[in-house]
Amino acid sequence: MNRSRLLFFLLSLAVLLPVISGTLSRAATDKPADDDALSKHLSVFSEVMSLIRRAYVEETSIDELLVGALDGATDALDPLSTYVPADSLSDYEKVREIGRDHSGLTVGKERGIAFVIAVDAGSPGATAGLEVGDILAEIDGRSTRGIPLWELQSVLAQDPGTDLELEILRRGQPKELTLQLQTYPPSAPALEEQEGLAVLRLGRIEPETVDEVRNLLVGLTRSGQNKLLIDLRGLAGGSSEAAYSIAGLFVSGELGRLQGAEGAEVRFQGLQAVPWTGDTVVLVNAGTQGPAEILAAVLRQRSEAQLVGQRSFGLAGHQRLVPLSDGSGVLLTDAYYTGPDGEPISSSLVPDVVVSEMLRPASEDDEEIEDRTLQRGLEVLGEEEFVTEEVA
Repeated sequence: MNRSRLLFFLLSLAVLLPVISGTLSRAATDKPADDDALSKHLSVFSEVMSLIRRAYVEETSIDELLVGALDGATDALDPLSTYVPADSLSDYEKVREIGRDHSGLTVGKERGIAFVIAVDAGSPGATAGLEVGDILAEIDGRSTRGIPLWELQSVLAQDPGTDLELEILRRGQPKELTLQLQTYPPSAPALEEQEGLAVLRLGRIEPETVDEVRNLLVGLTRSGQNKLLIDLRGLAGGSSEAAYSIAGLFVSGELGRLQGAEGAEVRFQGLQAVPWTGDTVVLVNAGTQGPAEILAAVLRQRSEAQLVGQRSFGLAGHQRLVPLSDGSGVLLTDAYYTGPDGEPISSSLVPDVVVSEMLRPASEDDEEIEDRTLQRGLEVLGEEEFVTEEVA
């Protein structure tokens, strides 16, 4: 598409986005439309389509324009929503079942930019050297700006053994990496000791994770330890219900809700007896998303845990694939999860102790990178009283 055609398409898209985004939002919430506003947008939409067919210098495909507009509309909703064309919907349902199991990557798109939300430890993505926040500029020589989210996820769910040549941008610098898709064993929760303090790392948040964490906490309590650091950095996706169950190992009572349209909600309750009652610090960053944000929010609000690190991703929502009349579908967020305070987790959790995202060498002669967030978390955990501060 040449420059003039692209500019005209963008103008058309700007007109289409309000009506399409509004329609999708109402589809998710079942709220009635403002007939006058909708009629106005449809009138402009019809005018633009007519102008394109009559006056544009090159032949255009109305179908392609509509698909592009719908993809742009879901991109405007949130980084995890996507429009799926009819001829790809059946295959996409299989892609959703595979998820990140072949790549270890959770990816999103925002304003046309594809980026890495999180990377599973020990996954092909981690082996390739991908990090939270990397921008996926190209895959096998193809710009990701032209790849909708559903297709990007499909590419990452290809058969094990597939090699993908990636060009990424990291802090503004281009890098070329090779990602070989493979199945890999998910990391189980693990306890380790750092500077005399217990550190719990969660590989994933799934139903089976709950009992694994419970057993670790019981053993930790029996050992006489009363301080725990939980590392939730780079932990995205998984089971939200499991996140509440894990939170119930720390606190009892109401933990949060799933709030949908028209006040519909599901409540989550904690256990009456909990295996851990000691001091807790939780590490978070931009890759802490969804279930991990639920766990962090509950621990902060009910157990007075302190959050240390960087702002979390800011989206703990329930997603639903909604079929449309032409056989296509829209994957969108139709409800938000909350903490005990009932507030939807729809924006970033701001840490009590903010640590600069930029990592720096431990010394001029040492190539190893200092994990400043971990070090600050251990310092906060070791203090007698938690404080709120910002570390430059």
